[in-house]
Formats: sequence, structure tokens, C-alpha cells
Amino acid sequence: MSAPRAYHWLCLTGAVFFEVAGTTLMKASQSWSMAFGAEAGVVIMLLFIGVSYYLLSLSTTALPVGVAFAFWEGVGLAFITLASVFILGEQMSLLRFAALCAVLGGVLLVHHGTSSGNRQQAEPAGAVQPRGGEQS
Repeated sequence: MSAPRAYHWLCLTGAVFFEVAGTTLMKASQSWSMAFGAEAGVVIMLLFIGVSYYLLSLSTTALPVGVAFAFWEGVGLAFITLASVFILGEQMSLLRFAALCAVLGGVLLVHHGTSSGNRQQAEPAGAVQPRGGEQS
């Protein structure tokens, strides 16, 4: 796995954007007055979700899958909830807000608890550790 670069984080951010946009458009299209408006919304949503998965797959070429998926789902969930409140007129309760904070906290814990393999190299199987203050 190559080292994560800004490109991979940009792909992951784009994946979140397309997931949120697609899901929001799917719901918003239910009120479109044009012929086949709801169906058009579903088609747009499918296209956006497809782009989202493609960008997610690009991000996992260098980012750990657990980190990428946690970020994609957690941040996506937070932005979809905010879009539902500010764009679609849904209500934000204190419990819903606390749940979003917990989800985002979980994303941070997964990110900070995942080693990308660059920080520490695992000891080879059967390697003998020096005792006390001995140097090898």
C-alpha cells in the first residue's frame, strides 16, 4: 500500500460529497413537480452514489479501509443529517445532535487508532528481544 497523499484524502472527501448530494437529491426529488421528477431523482442518486463508491475505492489504495469507510460513513451521515435539517426542513433534536457527536467521535477514534503500517514496523516472527538495557 502506498503512502497516503492529499490526493487520496481528496478522493475520500469527494466520495462523501457525492454520497451526501445523491442522498439529499433523492429525498428532495420526491417533491419535484415535473413529470418523472421522483424517478429522475433516483437516477441522479444512483449516478452520484456510483461516483461516490468509485472515489472511495481510489482513496483506499493508500488509506486503511477502516479509516476510509469510517470517514465516509460517519462524516457522510453527519452531512446528510445537516442537509436534512437545513435543506429538507427536518427537526434536529438534542438526542440526534448527541448521536452525531458520538458518530464523529467514533470516526476520530478509528482514524487515530489505526496504524497505517508506517509508524512501527512489526518484529519478525521469532525475533529475540534484548533483556534489560542490552543493546543489539
